[in-house]
Amino acid sequence: MPTAVGGADTLLYYGGDREVFEEYEPVLRVLGGDTVHLGSEPDLAALYETAVGVPLLPALLGFFEGAALMRERGLEAAALVPYSVRWLEMIASVLPLFAREIDSGDYSDPVSTVATFHAGIPEAAHAAREAGVDTAWREAMDELLERAVAQGLGDRSIAALYELLRRPEPVS
Repeated sequence: MPTAVGGADTLLYYGGDREVFEEYEPVLRVLGGDTVHLGSEPDLAALYETAVGVPLLPALLGFFEGAALMRERGLEAAALVPYSVRWLEMIASVLPLFAREIDSGDYSDPVSTVATFHAGIPEAAHAAREAGVDTAWREAMDELLERAVAQGLGDRSIAALYELLRRPEPVS
C-alpha cells in the first residue's frame, strides 16, 4: 500500500550487486525499514514482489464478497473483521506446510484435501445466488478444483493445485 512507504516495518526487496546494495542500504531503508537483499540476480525483487503479491487481490475479493453477503442481510461488514483476521492467521500458519509439500511434490498426507474445498463450491454458490452477489471472480478457482478432482487429486492436499497451476495438462 502506498501509505506504507517510509514505514519502519515496510518490507522492500532488492536484487543485484550486493556491494551496490550495501553502499545504498541506508538510503533504501528510508523507503522501507525492513529492507532485504535477495541475491545477485537483478530481477529477484520483481519476482518476489509479484509472487508474494499474487494472493492479495483474491483475499480482498473474498473479504468483499463476504461483506456483500453480510450487508445483504443488513449486517455490518465490520463484524467480519475479527473472524477474517483469524482465518488469515490460520492461512499464514499452514503456508510453511504447503510450501514443504510443493517443494517435495508429496501431497499424500493432507491437512485439507482438494475434495474438501471442491465440496464447498455448491454451498458458496447457493449463498451468493440467494443474496444476489456476483461471484464471477471465483469461477476460475472453482474450475481449477473441478479439474483437480477430475484428475484424481481429490484425496490429495489442497497444495496439489500447484501442480495444475504450473502445468495445465493432466497430472499423473
